[in-house]
Amino acid sequence: MIVPTVPQGLLLFLLGGVFLYFLQAGGRTFYYTDSASEPGAAVGQLSFLATGTIPIWFLGLHQAIPWINGIAAALLLALSVALYEWARQTIWGRRFGLGWGEHVPEALCATGPYRYIRHPIYLSYLLAFLAALIALPHWLTATIFFANAALFTYAAVDDEKKLAASPLAAEYAAYRERTGMFLPSFSRAAPGR
Repeated sequence: MIVPTVPQGLLLFLLGGVFLYFLQAGGRTFYYTDSASEPGAAVGQLSFLATGTIPIWFLGLHQAIPWINGIAAALLLALSVALYEWARQTIWGRRFGLGWGEHVPEALCATGPYRYIRHPIYLSYLLAFLAALIALPHWLTATIFFANAALFTYAAVDDEKKLAASPLAAEYAAYRERTGMFLPSFSRAAPGR
């Protein structure tokens, strides 16, 4: 066990704490009828606690963070939180459901970050896991990153299947043509072209 320096301790606090923040803020943002019947709530909690906060704090007490990695991770973490908050504020009050739930929003959202990408919330989660991998390069953080990349890609695909089978299907198909799943689309149909 190492004694972290003040900057390393602060970064570890933020790297692990961001997942607790996602849990807390998401609970106030997303629509759900009963947390027992929403598998997305349990999956998110398990992912953020068991593969986010706990292992990052544990590993951070056993591995020093190189300063260049720390700076890169801090910048990526700031981007993650900024994107999350931008997306969260954009969908506030629009009754967006949790991943793997049955709820479909009443209307399509194509403003804020949703104007450019279809899944900015999931992308913000992936950026936070990537920040942890950059700060603490280790087989454990690499495994965590790739497992969560698969998990949240699966969640995005599941969300898209629900929307494609909903009354929003035609509108969503057009939206899907002009936006990227996790990265902005630079096609002729993209916004601003």
